Amino acid sequence: MEAAFQKIRDFDIKGYARLYKNLVNRFIEKYNLRYRIDTPFRLRLLLPRVFAGLYLDLGRLSRSDVHLTELMHDFEQCFGMYARTKETNDLKTCISKASMYAEGVAANSAGQVGTLGSLCDCLGFWPHATVRESLKRLYGFCSDYPGIRHAGNPASRIRDLETKDGILICLLLFAFSGYLTDQVRADEVIGL
Repeated sequence: MEAAFQKIRDFDIKGYARLYKNLVNRFIEKYNLRYRIDTPFRLRLLLPRVFAGLYLDLGRLSRSDVHLTELMHDFEQCFGMYARTKETNDLKTCISKASMYAEGVAANSAGQVGTLGSLCDCLGFWPHATVRESLKRLYGFCSDYPGIRHAGNPASRIRDLETKDGILICLLLFAFSGYLTDQVRADEVIGL
């Protein structure tokens, strides 16, 4: 597309290069592609759209398994509920459902049930042990913080949860889910 833009510019027909750029830009926006056009005409990958692509790919994975479909649906329902109510208990439920989804993806990949922490040790998709341990520690937070997955430990709470915690922790759990399976098509997620 970038080479085509240059060829169109080389024709030196007034307005054609701008028309091409506008048409490509509308196409990118219409189909929610992962790029923007920088001047004069360079396609730039946008990280927020890559995250959206990862979530869509996890949705594709979920549709191939009834249990994962249910877990994804439960998370989306809870997230929608929290967006309406802004209640702390709904926020905790969102985090809980996101961790259950990650656990479901791990169980699906491992072919066995277990806690997310133990399943992480069964999977070999990790680039480094520290990445695996990061997810295990995040899962530990979900288990230890009062009212998310278990009664938890009230003494461990440093502060009450805020909206940003719900968004960021759920985002992290879904992002880590990409490591829990070899079914994520990373090349397609970034548009290669």
